[in-house]
Amino acid sequence: MSIAVRVPASTSNLGAGFDCVGLALDLWLEARLIEGEGPATYAGTLASLSPDRDLIARTIRAAGLSGRWQLEVRSEIPVGKGLGSSGAAVVAGLALVDLARGAELNRDGLLERATAVEGHPDNVGPAIYGGLFLASQGGGRLTLSPAVGIALAVPDVTIDTHAARARLPREVAREVAIAQASRAAALILGLTQGRSDLIAYGMEDQLAVPRRKEMIPGFDAAVAAGRAAGAYGVTISGAGSALLGIGPPQLAGRVALAMAEALTRAGNPAAGLTPGVATTGLTVTQQ
Repeated sequence: MSIAVRVPASTSNLGAGFDCVGLALDLWLEARLIEGEGPATYAGTLASLSPDRDLIARTIRAAGLSGRWQLEVRSEIPVGKGLGSSGAAVVAGLALVDLARGAELNRDGLLERATAVEGHPDNVGPAIYGGLFLASQGGGRLTLSPAVGIALAVPDVTIDTHAARARLPREVAREVAIAQASRAAALILGLTQGRSDLIAYGMEDQLAVPRRKEMIPGFDAAVAAGRAAGAYGVTISGAGSALLGIGPPQLAGRVALAMAEALTRAGNPAAGLTPGVATTGLTVTQQ
């Protein structure tokens, strides 16, 4: 007997949507529980991971399921790049525990529990539901315009989320708070209506990016290169180190390449990626 789930990557913040807006990406983590004893195994971007550091394995142990099930994990999601690898792992672990106990998946309940563990609803929300997700009271999945395409530049180096979060200000001026609220509202309208002007305005974050961009050598050059290649806007994906460009789908490849080349020229080797949007989130593939 085995139980298996798939969970997508996610890009969060998307500019001024700090800690509130996330988007599921077509890069997947697959986790399987096989009845019986055996060591956990990892492949893909997690090939070198130790079970002691794995959020899925920790969840399995905490639930008292160790020794009864063998864990197999394969992931396409870059780790430490701001693409929701930890959020996907938390969702996968909690879902596997529920299924192993014979419970039905309750996505709303899973969102609450995963947020409590991982701390970032803008990552676990898209991972659970797929698509564009608004992490707010009464929020949920939104309809992303087909005029929105995704481009990523993913550096070789990683960024620790805790170190990135430590750069955030404890207090902000009133005018900054107002500007952030305005841009966040514009971002949602732009993404759902396909308005390039609103997306560009909404991707200009006032809180995190000005303080985190120094952690990404070549950031300003990559932003300029991505916009010159056709992006509506460029920002940091999650806490970084990846950069996110949003623009017309047909230009995604050009934008990704331009951003990656700009980072590489600045001594920050990077590769371009153009994942599609994952329209489905957490999926049970075997039960």
